[in-house]
Amino acid sequence: MGPNVGDPVKSRLSLHRRYLAPEGVQPSPATESGRPRGLYAGEPENCRRRLVPFLRNLAYLGLIFAVCRRYQTEGRAFQCLLILATAALPIHYLAPFRWKKPIFLAASIAGLGWVFGPDVLAVVMVLSAVLIGVCRLPVSWNLRAGLLAALTVFLSCGRPEPLFRMVPSTVWPVLGSMFMFRMIIYMYELKHAKKPEKLIDEIGYFFLLPNFCFMLFPVVDYRTMQRGYFADDVHAIQRRGLEMMFRGVVQLILYRLIDQELLISASQVHGPLSLLSFLTFNYLVYLQVSGQFHVACGMLHLFGYQLPDTHHRYLLATGFTDYWRRINIYWKDFMVRMVFNPVVFRLKRWPQPAALAAATTVVFVATWFLHAYQSFWLRGTWGFSIPDAVFWTVLGVLVLVNVQLDARRSASKARVARRRDAEPESRSVVLRALAVRTLKTAATFATIVLLWSLWNSPSLAAWFDLLNRGLHAS
Repeated sequence: MGPNVGDPVKSRLSLHRRYLAPEGVQPSPATESGRPRGLYAGEPENCRRRLVPFLRNLAYLGLIFAVCRRYQTEGRAFQCLLILATAALPIHYLAPFRWKKPIFLAASIAGLGWVFGPDVLAVVMVLSAVLIGVCRLPVSWNLRAGLLAALTVFLSCGRPEPLFRMVPSTVWPVLGSMFMFRMIIYMYELKHAKKPEKLIDEIGYFFLLPNFCFMLFPVVDYRTMQRGYFADDVHAIQRRGLEMMFRGVVQLILYRLIDQELLISASQVHGPLSLLSFLTFNYLVYLQVSGQFHVACGMLHLFGYQLPDTHHRYLLATGFTDYWRRINIYWKDFMVRMVFNPVVFRLKRWPQPAALAAATTVVFVATWFLHAYQSFWLRGTWGFSIPDAVFWTVLGVLVLVNVQLDARRSASKARVARRRDAEPESRSVVLRALAVRTLKTAATFATIVLLWSLWNSPSLAAWFDLLNRGLHAS
């Protein structure tokens, strides 16, 4: 089962429930010689080595690497980790199954040292050992969670103190990108785990090779990562990863084209056409984020970690709930597991519309706060501002309205679907549905583009001035 089977937006399976667990993959039976062809004894069938498919995948990776070198995509750190991944991949592929995770971890640590230097590597390793060590203390989960919260407050508040001045400033965004969200997911998994987690899985979850060139990193789910490990034929997983990397590189190149050739500054807006150009390309700069996420998760595929898509055609969203599901699938699933489901469960005695409204409101408040928290670790400043608050409030209200409408329409949609199965649709009905979908997509895109410009404005006054200059030609 691959990550692109079916529609990830409409699928009822959450990310953490996809794929087979690693323990569910059965080892291949031994041949008369005691060792299956292409496998070491006792290895799972999905690990079977075949020279031609692997060399083909390695050649595709080489082409991606050549394109990235030619266009200098994403700077030095990305180039270094691409070289390291290309060099480590054959070693990882040929190594026995039990050594694959340690080899990937070693490559990740080497990548951290190569990109940021030995001093940052040493400090990050020490602090990581402390954080992971707290997770493994033989005490209650509540006490461990309290200790981690206290340690987080200490590290964040202690950064300006003289004790921390000797620490390289780069340590904090690196450490934050590794732990600020994934630690929440990991502690959630520890609370509900039926057996202890392996140390190599714990460390490998936080030390992910592509993380060290993309500080803004997708919120990879721990259980999804473990379930997806060699859950399909290794060559098929690598091909999916290469496809993700290709899409990501294309988006990164488009981002550079937009950023350097097409994007204008807010001060250059004088009239409707320039306003339309600014709003559209200012939003399409997000291609850099979606491109980085595709490349990062695609690189993890190369080492056997099968993961779902991070985005799914978000420019074609037909509504605000649909947009929320498409724009960052990992974040949406993170919010559903950590916030939405617990709130709905606690309010299960409430009427469904009220429970959905309360849970959606809490999700967007948490999203607003956690984005500011992310800004604190990556940039050193909290991201709270009036445009930021208005953006999340308006988007939350729009999603909330869509959630209520979707809940009311669910029963009628089921009846319509049954009727469509019984009676074939006429051409006029199909064309009408296509026209309605096109209008919904255009309206959603226009609204999101407008909100996005608000989110990136320094103040409400500056945003209103921008709109005034754009709507009234000079």
